[in-house]
Amino acid sequence: MSRTAKLALQADEGIIPESILKKYDAIVVERRKGEAVFREGEKAQAFFIVKRGQIKMVNVSDQGKEFNQGYFADRQSFGEPPFFTEDSYPVSAIATVPSEIWRIDRTNFMRLLKDNVDIHLQITRALSKRLIHKSKMLSEIAIEEAEHRIRTLLSHLRETFHFDRDQNVVPFSRQQLADLSGLRVETVIRIVKVLEHKGVLKLTKEGKIKLE
Repeated sequence: MSRTAKLALQADEGIIPESILKKYDAIVVERRKGEAVFREGEKAQAFFIVKRGQIKMVNVSDQGKEFNQGYFADRQSFGEPPFFTEDSYPVSAIATVPSEIWRIDRTNFMRLLKDNVDIHLQITRALSKRLIHKSKMLSEIAIEEAEHRIRTLLSHLRETFHFDRDQNVVPFSRQQLADLSGLRVETVIRIVKVLEHKGVLKLTKEGKIKLE
């Protein structure tokens, strides 16, 4: 089994409207591909939401090997646990593509939550859903065979990232699917071909995965 961590992806579906973010002095910060939003060990002082782009949560070993913990895309918040516990980040957040991120500092965000109980409850619900998904994926990794893991992951991604907006094309590479399932990328490539033969998915001319 790959040592790569296999943690959650969850679409938070625009829990906080941009009008509310602006009201509480949130700002948009830009990151080029490969740039960090925050680094492992830094104190969590702000709440972050992807406005546009994609962010990966990653640990880097002393030997320079990456262990990807999850990917976050448009309208998803990330890095919440250490923010709420006023702790340091256990991972780094790196832009995988040019990205724009909403950033709101702790004081303003706590005021936002106090003034908007409905948003507070929605954030709690979204974080709870992430924990449930993490638990399910850990069970899959520990018990189920590789093909079942990939089927479960693709089903989860369809539900949370709403592929119907992009003709059911999975917006993740084989390597990213490997990171999220705990499998080797070679195994994922093989299983994708098996699932294509079974009619579960198709491959586009560009080689991307399209779910049936």
